[in-house]
Amino acid sequence: MKIPLVALVGLPNAGKSTLFNKILEIRKALTHPVAGTTRDRHYGLTTWNGLGFYLIDTAGISNKTNSPLEKNIQKQTAIAQDEADLILLIVDGKTNISNEDLVVANKLQKTKKPVLLAVNKIDSRSTKTETAASQFRTLGLGAPILISATSGAGVGDLLDAIVDELKKIYTEPAPEESDRLKLAFIGKPNVGKSSLINALLKQDRLLVDSKAGTTRSTVDIPFEYGDKKYLLLDTAGVKKKWKQDVDIEAAAAMQSLRTIPQVDVALFVIDASTDMTFQDQAIAQEILEQNKTIVLVINKVDLLSEEEKNSLLDRLPDYLPQLWWAPVVFTSSKVGHGLVKMLELAQSAFAAGNRQIDNDLLDQFLDDVLRKHTPEKMQDERDPKIYNLKQIATNPPVFKLTVNLPSAIAPGWKKFFEKQFRLKFGFEGTPVVFKYIRKN
Repeated sequence: MKIPLVALVGLPNAGKSTLFNKILEIRKALTHPVAGTTRDRHYGLTTWNGLGFYLIDTAGISNKTNSPLEKNIQKQTAIAQDEADLILLIVDGKTNISNEDLVVANKLQKTKKPVLLAVNKIDSRSTKTETAASQFRTLGLGAPILISATSGAGVGDLLDAIVDELKKIYTEPAPEESDRLKLAFIGKPNVGKSSLINALLKQDRLLVDSKAGTTRSTVDIPFEYGDKKYLLLDTAGVKKKWKQDVDIEAAAAMQSLRTIPQVDVALFVIDASTDMTFQDQAIAQEILEQNKTIVLVINKVDLLSEEEKNSLLDRLPDYLPQLWWAPVVFTSSKVGHGLVKMLELAQSAFAAGNRQIDNDLLDQFLDDVLRKHTPEKMQDERDPKIYNLKQIATNPPVFKLTVNLPSAIAPGWKKFFEKQFRLKFGFEGTPVVFKYIRKN
């Protein structure tokens, strides 16, 4: 079943991403007062009047392609236009019509595809604003639809027009996307997150540049391998020092961190060709604090010898001791090494997070552990007693230990207990939460 695609195009800062977010009713695309914030093309599935379709948010159209990065940005917009079934041109209703608007409209007419025109930033309807918006009729794209992407005024009329056009071709109901395993590529800038996704897709789907910080906002990409369905999320690199809303990179980093709770598995990407840093440790801690399933992806291993790879593995426990239970995979987007293994580990780690352990097995395990090592009491506390062990949740797995006094259990014994638990039951790749609850 083919799902209709609607591309949002226009000059920089016309409000495309704001409209994209308004229609999807979530803050998915990164918006910022600086023009040119959007770089990659973003897909969002939505439904209106019984018809499902993808919106594609794109970068602003520009004739200034003075750098390889800018050329790639414009290439992404051109691809969106080529694959779209309907093009929606967004213009800024607070500015006068420009030569750039005329050039863009002329190019869109040559695509021979249906094009709708939306005049944005019309926050209040009046004779004055309607007269000002009417100037855009000279673009030759028919009657403009007046909207405010910020308030939502006129957006319903715009969606009606979109669906009316699409229903001339498509009549399928909205598809269900909930069965896709959501994988987020998380890490520092320039560790190769976008390159890994491009290697999986076998196309230059995402912008890649030697300059750190090329990716600015989270990009969702449906992907299938074998009989498995995935949603790949490329995220902006998280820098060492940033403050929210100071600049585009800071806002992008904050959006990356907000992505973590929404995914099934965090693929924590580390650059094998550089030393691990405190920054890597901080990102790992962010993932752990969200109790998120994790796979450690050591990328760019094509730059290492076998001896260097073994040395890196030996150093991992020193840099990331809190992730001793996370599976590790060596990858190279350049030569395609480890990509299938990465997907397999993500699947198995997610499955581990959803395991349910039988009560009889838990009882037997607790008896065995207590015979080996009874917990010592903390100073000035009563002797600790542990009565039973029960699983109370999955994803992540949560286990309740009923005790006489939680504060009496020493931290060292808790670490011992978790290690023994993982040696017995596995749970590789998923955090395991132990709650020590006082017996009533």
